Amino acid sequence: MVEPFASCGVARATRDLKNMTTTPRGTVRIDRVVEQLEVWLDDSFPFAKMKVKVIDRGNSDYLAVANLSVRDPKTGYPDGEAGLGGTPTEAVDDLLQRFWDKAQNQRNGKSLDEANFAWADHEDF
Repeated sequence: MVEPFASCGVARATRDLKNMTTTPRGTVRIDRVVEQLEVWLDDSFPFAKMKVKVIDRGNSDYLAVANLSVRDPKTGYPDGEAGLGGTPTEAVDDLLQRFWDKAQNQRNGKSLDEANFAWADHEDF
């Protein structure tokens, strides 16, 4: 049986990403998702939980992104905040601190509601 995408090296590449020296034809980069977490929020948020994805960017560099963003109060656009760290835990901590700070700034003495947030596209998570 032929493996899917074997002709361009993807099947081989996904088995041994850490030792890859080149990317398969047609790709620019392959990121490894090392953790997917469900983060339960307290009752100051209008949602019970959000998802966080942690990506290994290589060389002890991790990126944490959430499927929920705080909207900028001036523009109404999602802020696209992310967390960075030398470990997955550091990246998640950084993201959650930034998310909390943005949400509290958005709050400005009022309760938060769904209009203060934007969800990521479902295919990103």
